[in-house]
Amino acid sequence: MIALAACRPEIRPPPAARPASAPPQAPPPAASASAAPAPPPAETFIPGRAEAAERVLFLATHLRTTDLREACPVTLATAERVRCLVSLRYADEVEAKKLAFALLDETGSLAGLLPEETTDDGRGHKVKLAPARPVGANRIHFEWILAAHREYARFLGAIGKHGKIAFRDRPLDYRFFYTDKGGAPSAFAVGGNVGYNLRGTVNVSEEAVRDTLFHEIFHLNDGWHGGWSKDALGPIYDRILARCGADRRCLLPYAPTDTTMGGKLYAFIPSGGAREYAAEIALRYFREQRLALDGKPLPVPAFKCGPPENAEAMGLVAREFFGGVDLVPACGAAP
Repeated sequence: MIALAACRPEIRPPPAARPASAPPQAPPPAASASAAPAPPPAETFIPGRAEAAERVLFLATHLRTTDLREACPVTLATAERVRCLVSLRYADEVEAKKLAFALLDETGSLAGLLPEETTDDGRGHKVKLAPARPVGANRIHFEWILAAHREYARFLGAIGKHGKIAFRDRPLDYRFFYTDKGGAPSAFAVGGNVGYNLRGTVNVSEEAVRDTLFHEIFHLNDGWHGGWSKDALGPIYDRILARCGADRRCLLPYAPTDTTMGGKLYAFIPSGGAREYAAEIALRYFREQRLALDGKPLPVPAFKCGPPENAEAMGLVAREFFGGVDLVPACGAAP
């Protein structure tokens, strides 16, 4: 079974209606890809990329590649063969194919499939994940994902003018799936990839998808930085829990977002530890710095202006991943 590194539960605003048609079925599943030990290189077409594309796009094994290699010969250059495989995967829908190529060209990521799995939904229930593609009524997810990445590029480009960025804003690939019961997990980070649920509870708007993916992509960066959050933020996280325990009212001032799962603040769910706390802080950083870049006021006081632990944790995240940049006005400064 794939180990789910993180999944985003329900967040506000409430979910919109799910697409009218069920996600299309995919070819039979195969073994999942192995975890990436380090951040992927900047180059889109790395050695072995074409073979990886067979697995990502078609869940192909060495026993089921003959047809693929007849349609997209192994004699093709890597870039050409990867594009051939993308074209073949989305040959039945022109608009989806255009979006799959846009994702590849802009991020280097493939719009692939998650192998069939049964896993925990984050609430102690088993849920089946089945491979699917973002086509038909589900093509809107392609558009939301592309919009998210375009905003990340704009954001990091602007922040990068003030400091050296160490945050990679994309996964190796997207692995799409759907759940036949319920909408959790909505997304998760695993093996350098992001799993994305076409029926995810929170995957209902451009803004919600943008925030959810930033959270998950932070998990990938955390792993690429050697599991940074555990050592860097673990002591702060432990101090907060020692003070508050499971008391929601006590925890609220320390919560970076109002994301919840089962009525509990997601930053402090017992199974999440410092990893989820860190990912929620990174999301809060993204939200606040975007507003500051655009010259817009924050809707609530800055996270750093709460308890001292907030400023300490936010500063650590900013220094490790975002060059220490903080464009939000100092606490108490005139608006």
